Amino acid sequence: MKKLTIVWSFLNLSLLAAGVLCIVSAIIFSQPDHLILALIKTRINFQIIGICLGSTYIAGTLFALPAILSSVESSKLLMMLNWWLVVLASLTLAFGSYVWMFSLQQVSEFFEIWSSQSEIVQQTIQDKFSCCGYFNGTSSGGLTTQLGYCTDTEFAANQTGCSSKITSAQSPGSDYTLENIFTSIYGFEVIIGLFFLATVCVINERNITVRFKRIDEKRGGGGFV
Repeated sequence: MKKLTIVWSFLNLSLLAAGVLCIVSAIIFSQPDHLILALIKTRINFQIIGICLGSTYIAGTLFALPAILSSVESSKLLMMLNWWLVVLASLTLAFGSYVWMFSLQQVSEFFEIWSSQSEIVQQTIQDKFSCCGYFNGTSSGGLTTQLGYCTDTEFAANQTGCSSKITSAQSPGSDYTLENIFTSIYGFEVIIGLFFLATVCVINERNITVRFKRIDEKRGGGGFV
């Protein structure tokens, strides 16, 4: 039982760490200095996702303390903890899948996002990544801002579009960013699942202890050989 409690405590701390990581990431993602992330945030509110997941994870770890410290004869709090973990698993799966589904439609989604951006934002992206327009440097390819790097029309027409840079699988591209985000979120499911199983084992061990205690009491309280 002692080893099981240590494993259970480790998983509880892991869930706490995941909660803190979610909240810290939400704060970092709210900073405006990441161009691609700023585009993604027009469709996905990472601040809400991070704070929502982080606060529910931390709430679960705090509730786990009185649950594990409760009387061996009663496992109600541990059962309630497992129901809470089921809610956390469902919420985590929903958010992770939402980000994943968005990542599957990046090219079309970002064209709409690109088209809705101001000239300042488009120029900043074009200057930073040395590209013009979205698909290419023509008006039909999404070039609406002929400033900075793309001031010259003839020069811009011969440049590659910014879509490949925006949706790149290399940092800081959206594919790289989104893959890391939803992979991390899905990774939290492993912690939640293991914590659920560990709690089930603790409940089972407590039931066994209570059962043998009652049998011992019926035998006169002498204990088992």
